[in-house]
Amino acid sequence: MTTHVFIGPTLSAEEVLAGLPAAVVHGPVRHGDLLALEAGADDTVVVIDGVFHRTAPVRHKEITDVLARGARVIGASSTGALRAAELWPYGMEGVGLVFGMYVQGTLDADDEVAVGRLPSGDHWQLTVPLVNVRWSISNAVAQEVLDEKHGAEVLAAARSVHYTERSWGAVAHAAGRHSPVAGEAAVALRRFAERNPASSDLKRRDALLALSHCATPRPASAPATGWSTPAWMVPNTMYLERWRGMFRPTVPGTGPGTVSELDVLRFQQLYAPGFPARYRRFALTRIAGPLLASEDRGLVHAALKAAAGRGITAQQVPRDAWTYWLTPGELRKGSVEGRLLKLLVRSFRSVPGAAPFHDAPEELRDTDTAWRSSADAVSAADRLNQQRARTGERRTPRHLPHAVVRRHLADVWRVEEQAELEAAARDRGFLSLTEAEEAARRFVLLHRAQR
Repeated sequence: MTTHVFIGPTLSAEEVLAGLPAAVVHGPVRHGDLLALEAGADDTVVVIDGVFHRTAPVRHKEITDVLARGARVIGASSTGALRAAELWPYGMEGVGLVFGMYVQGTLDADDEVAVGRLPSGDHWQLTVPLVNVRWSISNAVAQEVLDEKHGAEVLAAARSVHYTERSWGAVAHAAGRHSPVAGEAAVALRRFAERNPASSDLKRRDALLALSHCATPRPASAPATGWSTPAWMVPNTMYLERWRGMFRPTVPGTGPGTVSELDVLRFQQLYAPGFPARYRRFALTRIAGPLLASEDRGLVHAALKAAAGRGITAQQVPRDAWTYWLTPGELRKGSVEGRLLKLLVRSFRSVPGAAPFHDAPEELRDTDTAWRSSADAVSAADRLNQQRARTGERRTPRHLPHAVVRRHLADVWRVEEQAELEAAARDRGFLSLTEAEEAARRFVLLHRAQR
């Protein structure tokens, strides 16, 4: 049972650990962070701060994916409040006034909670969030430090300043341009906020409330208002599958690394001796589909039967299809059934996609040891490529001559003819030899260095 807390400028790690001593504290959440957690049914994820300007923000699908795995997800204060206001119908728990104002429509812009930060990535905030200005005005008016009219003028001035420049000084300057009295009111509000942090920092207040909320029992069922759709019913997409392959740990249980599962899968496609056999089983299983469960004569027969049901038989395949998918040597030998199976496997990916696979299917994985070794090889190739690139222009994999890359694959796969190379690429799950060559560019220099 683990509680993960994503914070940035709103709270310090020390404040989180004071309330949740066993929590795992992370920086502001960003695209991919939640997929890398491997959070399950006994885990809690608390989202406070996040990034969205220079780095891709956490996607909605990533949060619903974590919810679908059974984890509890709580959002408050900043990015967490924004996402909870959008995803509470799917089971994300929103906490605090900021969340409530987004749900009610009082707040409708991201910049209400956004703050400017140092370009270095330091979490120290340089500006004041607009929602804190609102909270300060409300409390200052209630305590008769500010009248309602001047409070509205200060708020309008604060809204006119971009969030990256919205310091108290900038707010006072903008208000002063409207009228001297409004400028004086902004200065008075700043003094009030400095003297009364509990009445001016709403984001911090909500963040602390979210930490306390972790101790409350998780709702056993949908709240009275009702979740419109349980997270596990949210449709999967190829984008989510690809993100999983990009961000989840290369080897389960080892934590996020610098090499994605898709990187490792691509390396295995190119170089693992057993990959063609794994891919053949994978493709035939997908072709067989539901028939495999009811067919007692095995995978091959189920796949052929499923293909026949779609009008793909040895008698119905056009002659030019045979010559496209099989080599001249293969057309002259072997059984008709064997040739049809080769055609089915090689044509399985005949519709182009963004990548050979959107994730790393379990059926295509090697042993954990081999998978980890492949990840190490990918890292080594990347380090070598970076070193070579620093030695001068046109020293990157992208600048390798086409003939060099093709020679590399011919040596690795131990084939020579163009048709045999094309067949070998398709037997490894590549759409074409060109796709395989593009993947291999990354590793040619490493292969040369190891010889």
